[in-house]
Amino acid sequence: MKKKRTGQEEGFTLIETIIAMAIFTIGILGLFGMQTAAIKENLAANSISTSSTWAADRVEALLSLKYTDDDLAVTGACSALPDSAADVANWPADKTQIINNGNHVGYTVYWAVAKDCTLTDIPNTTDENEQKPKTLRIIVTRDTGSGAEELAVFTYMKQNGKADN
Repeated sequence: MKKKRTGQEEGFTLIETIIAMAIFTIGILGLFGMQTAAIKENLAANSISTSSTWAADRVEALLSLKYTDDDLAVTGACSALPDSAADVANWPADKTQIINNGNHVGYTVYWAVAKDCTLTDIPNTTDENEQKPKTLRIIVTRDTGSGAEELAVFTYMKQNGKADN
């Protein structure tokens, strides 16, 4: 026996299909936006990691030098230590390292050295000034094309050891 057809057909109407496609499209565009934001943040994180690595490399190189080495020559007072990329705009070439190494192009490492920042009273020393630690400030920037972007600022102390002279 055959069923009789009534006026109502089962299935989706054109309007329902268009609404479903619109909702699906909005969802896909949202995912695309999240993916784009994630890629941008990953690039920024990569720049920060790379600059921290270059700063750590410079710190290790400076801390391994003798206390009297030219690279550890005092560049100014503690109050004159640079705090940001703006402070190193005209920094001396002998305290600057420009990185042009493979994928790491555009990074610049600056360092400054100050004395008498802390530990001002050191007892039982014959030459108090030579016993005071030097404070090292390392700043790494990256030229993004629209100006230098500050990525890492490190501060370390270099103590004068007896075997270090």
